[in-house]
Amino acid sequence: MLTLTESAVSHLSDIAGERIGEGQGVRVFLAAGGCGCSVSFGMGIDGERDGDTVTESGGLRFLMDQQAADALEGASIDYVEDVMRQGFSIDAPNAPQGGGCGCGS
Repeated sequence: MLTLTESAVSHLSDIAGERIGEGQGVRVFLAAGGCGCSVSFGMGIDGERDGDTVTESGGLRFLMDQQAADALEGASIDYVEDVMRQGFSIDAPNAPQGGGCGCGS
């Protein structure tokens, strides 16, 4: 389901590894993009909920609701660090695409 680069595993382990308790994992969720035109993803530590899809990758446990699990099928997570940005990047070919937008973005 999810694949992680070595850089993503290293950074996620540093950030979340010691904070994840029993029954918890890294939740990956869908979030509305800027003005609702597109979809973006968020991540945080959370407990497992009924109906969650649970998967492990890179020694980390990931939790997703059904909508996020569908969007993340075949996705990859990387940690990018360059002149323009620094942070996690999720490439999800099955994520829903935004429709029309009235905000000019």
